[in-house]
Amino acid sequence: MAKIILVTEKVNSTSWPLALSLKAQQHEVIFLTSHGEEATNTDGIRFMAYFKTWSFLEGLRVLPMLFSYEPQVLHIILEQGKMTGAHAVLASYAKSHPLMVLTTSLLQFERRLRRGNPTRLLLQESDIVTCPSVDSLAKLRGLSVRSKKQGRGILPPALDLYESTLLEEPSYEDAEAEMMAEESWTRNLREEPYFLIPCFEKNFSPESLYFRRIARIAETHFVVLMGSNQDWPLRSRKMFEQWMDEQGLKDRWMFSGNLPKNLEKDLLKRTKCLILAGIKLSPQEISQFYLKSIQCNTPLALDSKQASVHAHLWQKDVNCWILNHESLDKEFASFLLKDDFRPPQSLQAKLSQNRHLTDTPLNELNRLYTRALSQLK
Repeated sequence: MAKIILVTEKVNSTSWPLALSLKAQQHEVIFLTSHGEEATNTDGIRFMAYFKTWSFLEGLRVLPMLFSYEPQVLHIILEQGKMTGAHAVLASYAKSHPLMVLTTSLLQFERRLRRGNPTRLLLQESDIVTCPSVDSLAKLRGLSVRSKKQGRGILPPALDLYESTLLEEPSYEDAEAEMMAEESWTRNLREEPYFLIPCFEKNFSPESLYFRRIARIAETHFVVLMGSNQDWPLRSRKMFEQWMDEQGLKDRWMFSGNLPKNLEKDLLKRTKCLILAGIKLSPQEISQFYLKSIQCNTPLALDSKQASVHAHLWQKDVNCWILNHESLDKEFASFLLKDDFRPPQSLQAKLSQNRHLTDTPLNELNRLYTRALSQLK
């Protein structure tokens, strides 16, 4: 097994589950992250929260101590696709050692990188590159890769179905607020079947595709917008209410508000379908909604771009509904005419029988590690 240094600015849904999984497969893992970051249980992983600014000078300071461990793999995880001075130092040192594999994982990758972009240069020098989805992986075409044998794979945020705190019943300190929240949405949804749609909008615009689709769905199904509009400008809140009233949809929608997790789970369990299609979400956000829907056995409607995150899990019209991203409005029109919004098969049931389905991305990464290391010998 290999000695691996994971370099990441945050302990998040990709970096820490990846570290734990690599450790479980007998790799020796060193976790290098930002000052102040914490992990509840390091579980034998060497945890180094060293970086305050991720500057070039900090990278030089850490370098002698870090590489005294003689790692075989340096794995850099980039949050927003931005490379820092510290990343540059570590990557340069890794490339100067002929028996070390440089791996770069992008967590978000929406646009092709321009020539001269430091992240583009890092990707061109890397022995292994991973992206969160098939769609983002395709954007790597055209790079002037130094190694003709560069390995590429998909590494989406982890679906931690068995260890996630979502499985626990959380405590909720404000009992009165919980009671008010529960009374609010149960009064509105006691008998009314509803669709659940996440809302991350910061204000209202009648020209927005998001709100036009909300109105279209509300014509035939009650809509619960998962989130709150309390941070919107007052004018936007009034405009949205008036706009919905003018279309005859006054009593066809509501915001869920900021619910405690136990009420959120009830909302997910009772909905006819959780609709993500057409909403701009990061791979981390998509994965979190996948996790919630699987745990609550909630029917899920995705668009074809979203379905490329954890693509190995989804089967169109079998365990989820996948709408073509290129013709979404037309697809919605036929989707809303369904008699039953629960897919024929439950992914929750399938995963309970074979939890190793979620290990597919990690197995692919291990294969890339092994292949790259064998080429260095």
